[in-house]
Amino acid sequence: MKYLCISADLQHPVAEELRRQGQEVLVRAEASEAGVELVHGRVDVLIVEAEGLAEDARWLDALRARARPEEPLVLGLSRSATDEGLAPLLAAGVDEFLVAPFSPVELRARRHLLERRSAKRRQHQTSEAAARGEMERLASIIQTQGDVTLAGLDLAGVMSLLCERARVLCGADGAAVALVEDGYVQYQAATGCLLPHRGFRLPVEGSLTGTSLLRGEVMRTDDTEDDVRVNVRATRQVGVRSMVCVPLWREARPVGALNLCSRQPNAFDDRDVRTLELMAGLLGAAMGNAAEAEARQALMEERAAALAALQESQALFAAFMNHSPVVAYMKDEQGRRIWVNEPYRRFFGLSESVSLDRLDDMNLMPPESADRVRREDRAVLESGLARASEGMIPAPDGAERHWLTYRFIVKEHSGRRLLGGVSLDVTDRKAMQAQLVVSDRLAAVGTLAAGVAHEINNPLAFVLSNLSFLSVELQSVARELPPGRTSEMEEVLREAVDGAHRVRQIVRDLRTFSRGDDEVATAVNLQAVLESAITMARGELKMRAQIIRDYRDVPPVEGNEGRFGQVFLNLLINAAHAIPEGRPEQNEVRVTLRPQGERVIIEVQDTGVGMAPDVRARIFDPFFTTKPVGVGTGLGLSICHGIVTGFGGDISVESEVGRGSTFRVCLPVSQRARELVPPMTRLHLVG
Repeated sequence: MKYLCISADLQHPVAEELRRQGQEVLVRAEASEAGVELVHGRVDVLIVEAEGLAEDARWLDALRARARPEEPLVLGLSRSATDEGLAPLLAAGVDEFLVAPFSPVELRARRHLLERRSAKRRQHQTSEAAARGEMERLASIIQTQGDVTLAGLDLAGVMSLLCERARVLCGADGAAVALVEDGYVQYQAATGCLLPHRGFRLPVEGSLTGTSLLRGEVMRTDDTEDDVRVNVRATRQVGVRSMVCVPLWREARPVGALNLCSRQPNAFDDRDVRTLELMAGLLGAAMGNAAEAEARQALMEERAAALAALQESQALFAAFMNHSPVVAYMKDEQGRRIWVNEPYRRFFGLSESVSLDRLDDMNLMPPESADRVRREDRAVLESGLARASEGMIPAPDGAERHWLTYRFIVKEHSGRRLLGGVSLDVTDRKAMQAQLVVSDRLAAVGTLAAGVAHEINNPLAFVLSNLSFLSVELQSVARELPPGRTSEMEEVLREAVDGAHRVRQIVRDLRTFSRGDDEVATAVNLQAVLESAITMARGELKMRAQIIRDYRDVPPVEGNEGRFGQVFLNLLINAAHAIPEGRPEQNEVRVTLRPQGERVIIEVQDTGVGMAPDVRARIFDPFFTTKPVGVGTGLGLSICHGIVTGFGGDISVESEVGRGSTFRVCLPVSQRARELVPPMTRLHLVG
């Protein structure tokens, strides 16, 4: 065939490749020069560039009209497969087109198509019906292009649309879009006779579709039964005899194929192949657009997730700092506050509406405190080193508060330096030191009590032994004397024995409360510890209330006798102090001991004055007391709480003003006793 290329590039790559393929090719720079060639000789194919048709394509129609003896076919060349790049060629009605880069394989395929079309065109040139059908097909393709644009990013809808249009335009029985997935091609969209086979999978190797994908070439078979490239088993399964497979391209690689099929052999010609190629080009572009949109959406979601994570981090930081016991702040290098936490606002009485940047140290504290704070701030800013310092900054009400402050440098992303600081209120620490002194004294008293108890035990043993001897002797003498003569002596002797036993019990109680192994956990008999505590507290209780014992048998608990004795003695004395003196017969302190599963419950209930809710909420706080200054330290119940929780238990209180209070201690049963089931006999004692 003879080709005439109209291009300013006299060594156009398409012309050079056609010559290498053995074709006769002329290259002319101007349309007028090409017209001369068309008048004086036969030209089978005109090669034109889309850029030359963009502004005015009427010169191409004039060249066609001058051709002799028949109008040549037109091969259009475009630099891109976009709608904008192909529009001039489609508008000019070119017969075939190529898109850069112009590979030899694609050029050879177009050449073969043009050769077949030229032959067929010469055979049917006089047929007006064929011409009208071609125009209608082109119009349908253009319409399809618009429909694809309207479908937008609905890729599944675009696949179905192009399948159906290709099937109708080419008179096929079925059409499908097959995409590569894990070494298989799978029908993602199907129409016509292939509709029931949507989702059908077959290996890439050994099929016409797979060969088309692997080679990146259009594949056509006129009869599947005679073509070795075809997976006959698969085509028989779907009832196909003729097929056309056109690769779908994305990012310069084939990712799938657009297929036509017919139940009849020899069903498709070159026009059908070309139509399918155009449809495949539209689908490839749609797939690229969908992928870009998906990538944009993923990026937006990623940014949204990052923003949400940042907001969550900021909220978490704010929650942490606002619930921290320290006051925290950040200042710029000029001393302006740019952030403070909620404890900071509460201490200085700053509402949310107060603008921080208008506050300086002089607005919040006395001049001497402000000067000291500024000096310490400057020292950290100038050295760049973190520092800790301690000083007094009074509260707005004038109360002196002592603070331990840690200052450090914080840098923003922009490079601006900020001064960060956290301050801990250490005012109650002088109180704690004083309490340590008291504790040392109590430890010394305990040691002295232990020694005294040991010293008393020796003479007490002689006293009890002698009293026992006198009792026996008095009974012997009484038989020799008149009746009633020794009754007064016997009464005095019994009182002496009772007193001696009372002294022995007091000594035992002193030893219980002065032991030095307080931290050793053993199995503890709570009833014995309660009785010791009652004995120790009897002096406080006897003028205020009756003691009611409500004991059930319970297993030993895990703990320490001395520590638990300290807890129960404190609870009993507090119960006594909650009841006014003078009417013991009208009040009571009830001590309850009962089992509950693997724990033991001890309750100390009084009929005293009770507590208001605000007092009850702080009853276990260190240094909190309702007693006058110098009477109580406010540490008793706090220490009790520490002892009980330290041995795995818990302590709570129920109280109402005018109705008394109930302190409840819950302790775990000792490990050895957990396998035993305690009896549930109930004992009521009044003492």
